Amino acid sequence: MSYRNALGRVAFWVLFAVLLGFAACKKNNNNNFTVNYQYNYYPIDSGHYIIYNVDSVTFNYDGINYNRDTAQYQMMAVFGDTIHDLLDSVNFLVTYYTRPNANAQWGSPYVTYGLRTMTNMQVVENDIRFIKLVFPPALNEGWNGNLYVPVDNNPNSAYTIFQGWNYYYGNVDTSLMLNGLTYPNAIVASEVNNISQLEKEVRTEVYAQNVGMIYQEWESLSKNNGSIAGNINYGWDTGAASGFSIHMWAVQHYP
Repeated sequence: MSYRNALGRVAFWVLFAVLLGFAACKKNNNNNFTVNYQYNYYPIDSGHYIIYNVDSVTFNYDGINYNRDTAQYQMMAVFGDTIHDLLDSVNFLVTYYTRPNANAQWGSPYVTYGLRTMTNMQVVENDIRFIKLVFPPALNEGWNGNLYVPVDNNPNSAYTIFQGWNYYYGNVDTSLMLNGLTYPNAIVASEVNNISQLEKEVRTEVYAQNVGMIYQEWESLSKNNGSIAGNINYGWDTGAASGFSIHMWAVQHYP
């Protein structure tokens, strides 16, 4: 064998070894690359439940008096079995119960459902589908959470209240304490934050890992009640002429 032929054979095998090693490294890198979507911010395991304390206030101004109807009660969300929809997607069932206080029996169930895709969490509330979360959560990331809410130009439509909402993450993987309970990892999802001199529409939800939603505030208020104008110099808590506010926070969960 000539020197030139021997050198050619050596060069071939060196090149072959380098390419083989490169392919192995590339394969290992692909195998090691995983995305943590953090689905545990919204657990949907059957048997999981969360109990909330709820404070709600309804405002009504009749031209003379500012009336406030308040209510306090408990609500429980219980996650159950899965069902297949018409597109053969696997949906999870959620059953809600309410009771006037912690010592009372739970009332009649209300059953709804949701869908977790690879990149978002969809929940149906009062027959309206919302995109509650997107995965994985990222600070300041925004999305159209009301994508599936019907658009109706009728000002008296039940869907009008959901126009102009812009969802985004205000905090991600933050630690917080709520009602004496510490949650080491939580995300804050702002759904709408529109405030003017006459109108206020604010809704925020907080989710904790391995628990789900632990807090919600929703204030939909106006200084006007139809043709009756309230005092714009009053604060929202005392001067709202119409609307409602709801605050709920988790007090117990399993697991």
